[in-house]
Amino acid sequence: VVVVVVVIVVFVGSYAVTTDRLFGKGINMAAASNENEKAASSIAMCVECEDQMAAVRCEVCQETLCRPCFHMLHRKGKRINHKMTPLLGEELPLPGGQVMGEAGEPDKKNEATDKDTPEAAMEATGKAIAAKKNNFFAEDVALKSVPVRLSDSERSKLGVLIGGLKVSEYTDNVDVLSSYWRKHEVILEEIEDMQNLLAGLLTSYDFREGSQYLNKLTTEQQAEYLQDIFEIGRRYKIMNPEKMRSTYGKMMFLLMDAGKSDVKRKIGFSLRKPITTVGGMLEQADCLQLLHDPLLTDATRDISGVSEEVAATLARKKKVAMENLAEKYSNAELPKVEVNRILLSLADYYSYRSIACRPVRRMIELLKENYDPAGPRSGNDNLEISYGRGGSKLSNSHKTQFQFVLQSFTLWHLICERMFDLWHAADEDMLSSTDYRLSNTGQGLNRVQSCPTVAHLMNSILREVQRAVNSWVGLSVVHLGDRDVPNALVFIDKYTQVPRILSAIADCVDGLPALEENPNTVEYISETFGDAKTLKMRILNDYFKHGFDGSGSDGGSCIDGRLTSTWNWCSKIEKKTYYRAFQLTGFTSFDGDFK
Repeated sequence: VVVVVVVIVVFVGSYAVTTDRLFGKGINMAAASNENEKAASSIAMCVECEDQMAAVRCEVCQETLCRPCFHMLHRKGKRINHKMTPLLGEELPLPGGQVMGEAGEPDKKNEATDKDTPEAAMEATGKAIAAKKNNFFAEDVALKSVPVRLSDSERSKLGVLIGGLKVSEYTDNVDVLSSYWRKHEVILEEIEDMQNLLAGLLTSYDFREGSQYLNKLTTEQQAEYLQDIFEIGRRYKIMNPEKMRSTYGKMMFLLMDAGKSDVKRKIGFSLRKPITTVGGMLEQADCLQLLHDPLLTDATRDISGVSEEVAATLARKKKVAMENLAEKYSNAELPKVEVNRILLSLADYYSYRSIACRPVRRMIELLKENYDPAGPRSGNDNLEISYGRGGSKLSNSHKTQFQFVLQSFTLWHLICERMFDLWHAADEDMLSSTDYRLSNTGQGLNRVQSCPTVAHLMNSILREVQRAVNSWVGLSVVHLGDRDVPNALVFIDKYTQVPRILSAIADCVDGLPALEENPNTVEYISETFGDAKTLKMRILNDYFKHGFDGSGSDGGSCIDGRLTSTWNWCSKIEKKTYYRAFQLTGFTSFDGDFK
């Protein structure tokens, strides 16, 4: 018995010593569990916006803030020297020392003051929109924002690219945690697979060209072909934001990884080249004066939204103007076909801007026509919201909510007008820097990457709107490169959906009188809602209140929170009592086409 006891004591002692050496001494599981619970309960929300998880702590102010709010509050004065302690990991570094989330907000309260009347805000909002009617081509930056329309040969290459992207499993194999330790090898394997896919599809589409690519072209010529085909895809996406919605991100992430120095050195060339723009082509041919020719207005005029008779007249003038301009500016470096392609590209731009901005302007009209900015005129036009009521995360009076909605629409209108600039900025941010971290943002693994170019442009747009409307309701924080908007691709995708969402609402509201006149639907309207006007006010009330109430996973009164609240409202459309009215006016989905 004594021997057995001694053996057990020796064994237990040696096990304890080994455990101490391997895992550390004095581990208390109960204490560790308590520490974990304490750490979990210590996670706080930002004290400024109150809708984002606190990411840093200011050691001087003794406050916990999200990073955008910290940078906004500490961007000048004595606070600029305050020290902060990260709570959720280190901050992603930004090139050039630019600060992510800085909004250039005036040092004043978020609420509107008595001096800034709603009537003055409405007038200023109208001036802000009217001020953008200047000649788009007067600024050099605008020349870089208009992509050139694809030629027939380029459209053939686009078909090859889209086919290859549909088959490729690049993001499925690269952006996963299991490939972390051999990510470099996986990236090279996937890029090589993509090259093989494109070569195979090119050969199946045009055997002669595919054979030439595989057997006769040098490495430099193959590199030039790949640069061309990826540039065509990027240019096509800017001109057609509703296309390539399931393949564009895959292409951009591949190009992003291909720009890494070790990957580029291995494959031997870069896959990136500048996007072909109107300004670039005209400058190369020394024909920039075309942009100031008086005939350009007729040659590129948008003729949508007018009567057939007027459209026919404008179309004839457009054709004559294009012929005269092609004859006047064509030369050896810029033949008539290319001049016409440039003019059509400019016409495409005007058409896109008109289509994108029209539903925003219509919603502004509906807001002004049906609501008094000073206060409700009756019980069914009150825009007041209260925290917790109907899912609202904000509390605003009718006057404040009116201005909040109006200013949001004004901002979206300006964003839609500057969308080509934002696309170029997003392209630059995604491809100029290869630094990112793969992080779970609550919506799966996403690449979290700094967006200095988009941030700078968005802040300039925001300051322009703030100067125009005199006062600003809500926060002016722009979330970029964080949990809510992890990269420029997510940002640009959010705002390309604004026209789709608002056009669906405007079309429904404008189509209600026809339902009331239709003998097949008049009974439904009268028995369920009373009349079309009552139904119209119910829809507008619901959207203007709960489409801007701060709801949603990353909602609030910040710049991105406004659109998130609208998304949240759209996700509940099927549960609305008026959903059948949406369907009867032609509504199918807010998402559009994913082809």
